[in-house]
Amino acid sequence: MSDLPQYENNLAVEEASSEKLFRLGCAVLTAVVALAWWRSPLTDPLQLLAGIAIIVLGCTPSLLWARHRRPWFPCFEISTLTCVVFYGMPLLSRHDELKHYSDPVLQNAGFLVVTYLTTAIAGFNSVRAPHNAPYWATVKLLPDNIQRYLPLGLLLNMAYLYIDRFTTLIPHELLGPIRALCFGLGTITAFILCCEWGRDRLSREIKIFFVISLVIQVIILFSHLYLISGMSMLILSVIGYTTTRRHVPWLILVLCLPLIAILHNGKSQMREIYWRDKVELPSLTGLPAFFIQWIELGLQENDPADSSSLASKLAERASLFQMLCMSVDQVPSIHPHLEGESYIDIPAQVIPRFLWPDKPSSLMSNIRLAVYFNLVDPDDPFSTSIAFGVISEAFINFGFIGVLLLGLLTGVGFKHIVLRSSGAPLFSAIGIFMILLTAWSFQAEQVMATWLSSLFQACAISIGVPLAWKQFFGAD
Repeated sequence: MSDLPQYENNLAVEEASSEKLFRLGCAVLTAVVALAWWRSPLTDPLQLLAGIAIIVLGCTPSLLWARHRRPWFPCFEISTLTCVVFYGMPLLSRHDELKHYSDPVLQNAGFLVVTYLTTAIAGFNSVRAPHNAPYWATVKLLPDNIQRYLPLGLLLNMAYLYIDRFTTLIPHELLGPIRALCFGLGTITAFILCCEWGRDRLSREIKIFFVISLVIQVIILFSHLYLISGMSMLILSVIGYTTTRRHVPWLILVLCLPLIAILHNGKSQMREIYWRDKVELPSLTGLPAFFIQWIELGLQENDPADSSSLASKLAERASLFQMLCMSVDQVPSIHPHLEGESYIDIPAQVIPRFLWPDKPSSLMSNIRLAVYFNLVDPDDPFSTSIAFGVISEAFINFGFIGVLLLGLLTGVGFKHIVLRSSGAPLFSAIGIFMILLTAWSFQAEQVMATWLSSLFQACAISIGVPLAWKQFFGAD
């Protein structure tokens, strides 16, 4: 059995594939900018320039990653790409939620995103030679023959999703740790298998098994009437394949994106049926009829006066720009800066709940912001989930300086991690952390406490358990 796969700086990255990916990215970026300049409904030139700047800055790290054949997993590059989807495109399309805000508010909000991206990229490029990672972070935690057992991680996650969705076998107090264990293993194994697929190292049987298991997991996750979890699995798989293959799996995107857009269009009506009217979600045998109903609703026009396409509606749903505009509009003119109040629960998240049963939930940060702006009922704050994003949160707490510091810390932090991981085995502590960080890099809707808490839980299970085993038992 050969050694476990190393990071790509120990493997030759094919120059032709990287160059082709770079040229494709440049062509797509040029077309998007030209289309935005020609078709955007924005009349204010400063708003138009801000939107285009967000798109260009958000795409630049990914283009450089492909152009220079950089060997690391593109966690930072993906995090900047999310700004294109969550901020750049909504501004350029000026969807309905933005019509409530004045031109100065839109300009200032766009400037904040440009500031965040500029400082993040500058911080990322300013770090060149950090200290080496400690030995414990680079030593292999799992034996070489663990590769043959990777599909078991997918089976375990499928079993958990089935039991959680269709049974009540898991006690409520154990749900969090079991979810972290299964989701962590499922995330890691899915990502690694896609990386291996990109390197042409998977057998035909393993490829078929992976596709079937991925489809099953996504179907179960979608059946909760939440799309984000299933979409995260699909996005992570595409990232893993593209990272090593340096080729975008267009067939997957062509098949999945229209279907997701249809499901999104019918999601509100489905939630009214199953949530508002308290209709029980279907059993396993009822899933076909459930999704047929969902697709039929998704193919209908929700509003006869609304002629926007399904793709446009999906883009609007992804927008965080209106939340940033709301923050700029009301802080500090109506509400004062929070001065770090939404961050106060972050340190508590590293303490296990069995040691502190009453520790504050990571969701409290999001609830504080929602209550602060009167977006939810203070007597029932958990009834509605509001996505703010880390840029809005930084501005609400510390204003422009908060956004600037957030960008700088993001760029510097990501660069230190990717450079310290250079040469480390994939199944070392820092190697596993890189996989998890890549999976978390596109979760831009969360506030900082929720983002860090969920990442910490996954790391505690996926890294802490094998690291402790290695430390106490010295297993190879």
